[in-house]
Amino acid sequence: MKNLNQNQTQLQKINTFAIHTLGCKVNLFESNVIRNDLLLNGLVEVPFDSKADVYIINTCSVTNKADSKSKLYIRKASRSNKNGIVVVAGCMSQINKDLMKELKIDIQIGNKFKYSIYDLLLNYSKNKEKILKIENLLKEKTFEKNESISFKENTRAFIKIQDGCNFMCSYCIIPFSRGRQRSNDLQIIISEIEKLVDEGFKEIVLTGVNTAGFLDKDKNNFFDLLFSINQIKKDFRVRVSSVEPFQINDKIVNLIASNPNRFCQHWHICLQSGSDSVLEKMNRRYVTSEYEQLINKIRAINPNTLFTTDYIVGFPSESENDHLESINFLKKIKFFDMHIFPYSKRVGTKSSNYKDIHDATKKERFKSIAALNFANKFSILKSKIGNELEVIFEHKNPSDKYYSGYSSEYCRVFVKSEYPLENKIYKVKIQKVLADGLFGIIQS
Repeated sequence: MKNLNQNQTQLQKINTFAIHTLGCKVNLFESNVIRNDLLLNGLVEVPFDSKADVYIINTCSVTNKADSKSKLYIRKASRSNKNGIVVVAGCMSQINKDLMKELKIDIQIGNKFKYSIYDLLLNYSKNKEKILKIENLLKEKTFEKNESISFKENTRAFIKIQDGCNFMCSYCIIPFSRGRQRSNDLQIIISEIEKLVDEGFKEIVLTGVNTAGFLDKDKNNFFDLLFSINQIKKDFRVRVSSVEPFQINDKIVNLIASNPNRFCQHWHICLQSGSDSVLEKMNRRYVTSEYEQLINKIRAINPNTLFTTDYIVGFPSESENDHLESINFLKKIKFFDMHIFPYSKRVGTKSSNYKDIHDATKKERFKSIAALNFANKFSILKSKIGNELEVIFEHKNPSDKYYSGYSSEYCRVFVKSEYPLENKIYKVKIQKVLADGLFGIIQS
């Protein structure tokens, strides 16, 4: 940590900061690392819509809508304090070096140098010259080390185990904005988990751009990591973030599904389309029958497992028959929830050269997929009535006496309690379905 007294003259007008994060859990994790570094160096965090000396926007570029939102917050920062320093980082920043020409930005970095923002602020405050630091991450081979940082508003701790992706899906800009796959070291991750559990965290979330693609310098793979985590003799559970179906083998399935006390029985397995024709054009490396076989394997070991996924509506050349095939497949799998995205053209990807379909068609198909998703989720939640779910409680609603938390299966559960429940684990008997989850009574 820098000597604050030594830097006081340089930082006379840099006392407060505000940060806004768009996009995935990896971005959220990295924003918390940035936040922690600035707090340790004596800055005070304020809400993003208030006046701050520094505004940091950690951008996303997964869709055109994400780009628009990122630019919205950059402009908002400039309006909130015209003399404030605007720092832009993340995926949109990484692939758009000319952003400074379009918007009021003082420091622009991509997905590298996020953990150097404090030093960049010192440099800017001294020289008052704009800073642009963006490197080609396709050449990056080293995992950027950092400490594990828990999200402040939750009782869960997130560990970023890898970054980047080697799979060139035809619609995806991530390999260009995040670079090739690179991973943390297995032993470092294990040590971090043990430390976080000793600090009181009951749930550890493994996250990454391509989580199941974990492969460290010693050739330890994702199964090796999970096996090592399962050997830790401490009381905690592990949640795995998004994975690709073609990277999940029988050893991983058996380990997770057979150890429900250690691994959350919730899988987020990316699908993107339920049509084999569309999957081929997406360059997705599997067909629907293989995806279904994987789901059935997991359910055969633990029928209570819940599945979520990502789904793209209106991929270029998607026919009405492709759409109907997808709907039938989604009915068969019956996901607990889906992140549904209308297709968004990303310049530089293979699919940007394909003929797009009409926006009105996308909207209609989005509505039908969203309606199916709502019906599936309500049906699954209803099936939980009368069941007991083990819940880690996170926080209390300020306006009432209801606490909420998540079960292993990722069901949000509410209970009423006069006593504090934060970071406590209880079995809850489910009584009814609410608009945003389940309500139940703690079992003694």
